[in-house]
Amino acid sequence: MNKLILILTVSFSFTQWFNIYHGGVNRSYYVSYPDNANQETPLIINMHGFGSNAQQQQQYSEMDQFAHSQNIAVVYPEGLNNSWNVFTYWDGNSYDDVSFISEMIDNISENFDIDLNKVYACGMSNGGYMSYRLACDLSSKIAAFGSVTGNFMINNEFGDCLDQDRDIPIIHFHGTADAVVNYYPPSFDQSLTAVESIDFWRDFNDLNIEIIESFNSNVEIYSYSNVSSLTKYVHYKIYGGSHDWFGSNWSVNWGFHTSEELIDFFLQ
Repeated sequence: MNKLILILTVSFSFTQWFNIYHGGVNRSYYVSYPDNANQETPLIINMHGFGSNAQQQQQYSEMDQFAHSQNIAVVYPEGLNNSWNVFTYWDGNSYDDVSFISEMIDNISENFDIDLNKVYACGMSNGGYMSYRLACDLSSKIAAFGSVTGNFMINNEFGDCLDQDRDIPIIHFHGTADAVVNYYPPSFDQSLTAVESIDFWRDFNDLNIEIIESFNSNVEIYSYSNVSSLTKYVHYKIYGGSHDWFGSNWSVNWGFHTSEELIDFFLQ
């Protein structure tokens, strides 16, 4: 049974904590919903990094300010042990986070007017790894995916995504000076780095067109597409960028805000 606490905010939205009993444990998530919504809203799942939590991710990513003005709801789920189960040696998590996210989407759609054809997932670091995992395991409910400084972990426990029956749009932000999740191969945990993920998803989605744009002196945007599909894999390469949600108040000015670029990509 859902338990909610209503908290009024100053961002012309309202937020609610929900608790659900899942997999033998209590799970929680934090919904931030535009209070002037007059139609079905898209939903973005925004997942925190290792050691962080839902409310810290809401504050850190600053996504609400970009989402609510476009009639988009954001949910910040809470990982048990402040982490997500992405089958790495370091995540310290054995819980079924995929089915939790799936049930969470169902519960949100029962309590809010959500457009279930426009559900998206993104995350920071460990949350970015989890977004990649959802791309493999929950693409039936999630339309597109974004990773911020999180690599793609292929593991035999959940296959290699080849059983998908649809193309998978993905956007990935990563700094070349990331000292936590390294940009250049080989990775520290056998995950696919940003460059290796490009190769995997280009092949998976049959993306045969490459466009490289110099956004500014520090940022390059790599876009991969196919004339017969709307699906893209987009990579923001931030030269000298660290382990960061680029452009937020806790970051430096890179000429863009990660949350704004994620939303623009999702709405395509």
